[in-house]
Amino acid sequence: MSAYPAQTRYVARACAKLGLRFTDLDQGGGYLFAISDGRHEFISAAGGICTFPLNGAPAFGIAKDKFHTSAVLARAGLAVIPSALFFLTDEYKKQRAPGREIENAIAQFARMEKPVFCKPNQAARGNFAEVVADEQGFRDYLARVRTRFDTLLLQPVVSGDEHRVFCIDDKAIFATRKADFSLEGDGRKTILELIRAHNAELQGTGVSAIDEKSALAAIAAHHKLAGDHVPPKGERIVLPGRRNLSAGSDVAGFTTDVPKPLAETALKAMAAIGLRVAGIDLFDVSPKRDLSRLVVIEVNGNPGMQSLEAIGRDDLIDQIWSMILRRTFAQFHA
Repeated sequence: MSAYPAQTRYVARACAKLGLRFTDLDQGGGYLFAISDGRHEFISAAGGICTFPLNGAPAFGIAKDKFHTSAVLARAGLAVIPSALFFLTDEYKKQRAPGREIENAIAQFARMEKPVFCKPNQAARGNFAEVVADEQGFRDYLARVRTRFDTLLLQPVVSGDEHRVFCIDDKAIFATRKADFSLEGDGRKTILELIRAHNAELQGTGVSAIDEKSALAAIAAHHKLAGDHVPPKGERIVLPGRRNLSAGSDVAGFTTDVPKPLAETALKAMAAIGLRVAGIDLFDVSPKRDLSRLVVIEVNGNPGMQSLEAIGRDDLIDQIWSMILRRTFAQFHA
């Protein structure tokens, strides 16, 4: 497999299939590249830059800010998760309204029903998305998260099936259902050792490690198990919180026949932000999990497709990128 980032690999492969010229501008790293059809050329990139040329900068910028995204979606009449935004640094303190500092976050946490879901406002891939049970745990969380991020969201914990819908323009292309993250027993390691082994795998990926203290507290509360328990081989110990594939979760369901409620809600959310390509995350909080009550979690303006790669659907990745590249060059030729 190429050492390129995932999105770059997908783009390069689609270019080869379409007869387009792909040029690496990153000395072999693949994080900056040019695509040409012989008449026109555009530059794109991977990593923190939006790879999808159809998406405009303002819409992508809004989508990166979860708090602003939520405000736009609520204005469009979509159900969202109530969020409180706080800053973790004194930088630019004089340029914002009072009531959003660390001490305000601690006070807000104390008022909220426990546990509380915490995540950085502009993080991705499940970084520091954690369920926090008590004030001391929250203070510990603040100490960890503020070393890498400067803003934080506090939200109620929402229970429901989590779906990701991938959309292009007016069509929902596919949907996945995300599995809860879990530790899988091997019959030898204790729960604590499984956590540490998982964290070792995350080193160097940019994804935050699981906090041992919080994880053990959650496992004790949900499963009545201690850190020295040795799960039998194949047994899964579910941890509440992030469900991102990059953080170790799995795809629990997949379809290209996206159910109408998911498709309609996702497309409305994407249009509200102004994106043309997006991955929309939603909770199904209906009692029967029949998609009758959907809540938008966030809108991703630079969605990954590793879930498709994980289930062997490279063909769909190629179809998606071929569609995007054709529409991009069609704009030049219009």
